[in-house]
Amino acid sequence: MRAALTRLAPVALLLLLACEPKAAKPIFGPWEEGLTLTFENPSLPQPQRAQNRMQVRVARTTLSPGAPPVVQVDIANTRGQISLIFRHQDGGIALIDEKGQVLVQPLPIGFPEIAQWSDRGTRYQMIGRATWEGAAVLPTGTDPIGYWVESRSPEGFRRRTLFLPSIGEVESREERGGNWVTVNRLVARGFTDVPSIKRS
Repeated sequence: MRAALTRLAPVALLLLLACEPKAAKPIFGPWEEGLTLTFENPSLPQPQRAQNRMQVRVARTTLSPGAPPVVQVDIANTRGQISLIFRHQDGGIALIDEKGQVLVQPLPIGFPEIAQWSDRGTRYQMIGRATWEGAAVLPTGTDPIGYWVESRSPEGFRRRTLFLPSIGEVESREERGGNWVTVNRLVARGFTDVPSIKRS
């Protein structure tokens, strides 16, 4: 009897491991309502750099059981504001229209396990994991390790972007004359309240 139990023990352990819930993949974009991220282009001189700051704010997040999270972000600078809708699924990010149709898929479903992919003529490649050098702007305890992704447009334009969990893009670099120049960097992170609307 004891020998039979000894043989069954590994099988029981495997069954238990198979039944354990798998951890959800991180969302590689901002998703908490009210989260506000501010970006600058360090390649610009001052005061132009400060004047061209871009603010990204999570206006609304829809979390439905069994469905991927859908996030509306408002992007604003001194020239105006635009609202975009993103769907996050199994590590992937898709920019979608109001009907849910995919417009652009910068990160594929299954990211970061996928090494190469393409979307609408643009080729993407995983460069690797890295610790973000600008992590001092993040709250204490935030994981500063993300993934660099390189994109190459059909025209040969190359860009590298570092994605962190729950934030998304924190830094982007463009290839200029054989050098990588930082053109977008997160410089501030915080929360702003949704403006209250009074109904008459």
